[in-house]
Amino acid sequence: MEHHKWTSETPLSELAKYTEEINKSLRDDRKVRSNAKTRFRQLGLTKEQVEVLIPIRLTGKREEGRDTVDKIAQEIVENDYPSEKIKEISNNLAGSAPNPVAGSSRLTLLRKKLQNRGADHSKKEATKIPHITTESNKIQAHRHIFDEDEGFECPEHYYLEKVQERLEKCDISSSPSKKNLVDIMVMLSMRPADVAGLSIDKYDTSDEMWYKSNYSWYCTGYSKIKGETGSGEPRPFLSMEKDPIRTKELLTWIQNAIPEKFTFLQKNRSGIVNVNPINTTIAEHGITSCKLRVIGADHASRIHGGRNDSYRQYLRKLACR
Repeated sequence: MEHHKWTSETPLSELAKYTEEINKSLRDDRKVRSNAKTRFRQLGLTKEQVEVLIPIRLTGKREEGRDTVDKIAQEIVENDYPSEKIKEISNNLAGSAPNPVAGSSRLTLLRKKLQNRGADHSKKEATKIPHITTESNKIQAHRHIFDEDEGFECPEHYYLEKVQERLEKCDISSSPSKKNLVDIMVMLSMRPADVAGLSIDKYDTSDEMWYKSNYSWYCTGYSKIKGETGSGEPRPFLSMEKDPIRTKELLTWIQNAIPEKFTFLQKNRSGIVNVNPINTTIAEHGITSCKLRVIGADHASRIHGGRNDSYRQYLRKLACR
């Protein structure tokens, strides 16, 4: 505290820069963390300041990042910080991350927390740091290419023709199974967290480069920051099923079953869904839920784009939106 000159007046956003460093120095032991918190309180820091430096861990999971960001969002709103101050805080928050991808993710989470606390549009916009986003996108694009070079092999159960056959046989008058859920996730290249919030409308004829009138393109209400622009910013995307009416029926069929059959798809207070039931369902095929999007995007690109490798690459990215 003497080295950093911390006092009870030190802003939470300043303390947040040292959260990761302090947590690395502490053993993953509840007693050690509790003693450290007590010592910080004895030295004059407030309870909120200590919780930013040593966040509470819920049910043994690492929730400290989300807890810290929520505290920063609270500070921004309560103190009505101007855009310049928010940009400074955002730079510090992203800069304390281990890499640009994690930094960009923290800023996305900060915007979500600000949205939840009713912050105005200008405050959310001030958290956007273009060079962080650009660098994050470059790294993720490289990872995508690297993953392709690794040669992921699709299990036979999820071959294009087999998935299409099962989708055709789906009876929306009956209750869906977890296997139906998985096939529809493949159809729309969905993450587990997408399922409950995705909405579909047929996209009107457009001159945008991605649109071709002989394809069925759609518009989604899904957004990484849900509710940031009303019902979510519309995004073009692909579906394995070309008929928009059938696609919407299948998605709605699954969504209507969430409250009773697929409760694990409902997000918890941290915005996370439980993927374990899905992973258990597909474990026999040697994959996890993260590969379902890869499989679905590749199938959709083949259905819509033929065999041209460069164009299929573009369509795969569009399918993953």
